[in-house]
Amino acid sequence: MGSSKARTIVGVMVLAVAIGAGIWTLSTRSRDPQTAPEPPSRSAGDPLVSLRESVIQHGGNGTAGWKLLVERMNIAGGGRTVAASGLREGLIYDAQGKPVLRISATNATYNTTRKDFEVSGGVKVVSHQGAIITTERVLWLPEEQILRCPSAVTLRSEGMTLTTDALDLHVPSDVVKSTSQVRLRTEHGRLTGRNLTYNLKTRDYTLQGIQAIFTVDEAREELDRLR
Repeated sequence: MGSSKARTIVGVMVLAVAIGAGIWTLSTRSRDPQTAPEPPSRSAGDPLVSLRESVIQHGGNGTAGWKLLVERMNIAGGGRTVAASGLREGLIYDAQGKPVLRISATNATYNTTRKDFEVSGGVKVVSHQGAIITTERVLWLPEEQILRCPSAVTLRSEGMTLTTDALDLHVPSDVVKSTSQVRLRTEHGRLTGRNLTYNLKTRDYTLQGIQAIFTVDEAREELDRLR
């Protein structure tokens, strides 16, 4: 009887120790910090934010400014640059908030620090006077209020087509300037020269170093006039 009681007491003690060990193990595990899953790695070239059907705007609403309507907008570079694809329409407003230029292109990039933008790929600019500019790349410089076309460009206005390697459109004065060689084609013939100044409103222009090329009939009329 004594040995049976001893065995019972020993069994109870072993069970108590086992239970205690189990409780200590669970308590220890519960205090261990949970290892959070690592977020998926992002390559340096991936945008921080990508948005569809967005509007990028600066100024406007009664003041000078601009607005870009894009199909997709990617924000990168710590938020300093915004790259957009599928430019549906770009608008540039005058000091009264009236749209004076409409722009279409494939891509656009906006710098949030300088507040300027660049568009590229099949660029087409239409002024409120009806002049049309086609090129591959255009920069908008808000400080100077200049639309800069730094590569080969064609300007079509009423009765005139102009081609050159680069030009600036000064928006407040509606004046186009180019220091490159310019080729003008009008109903009266063709002219080439440099240092063009062309007014979109009055359609008056100045050109230096002019060389004129007339059609046969126009040349005959000019010779008759000189006799």
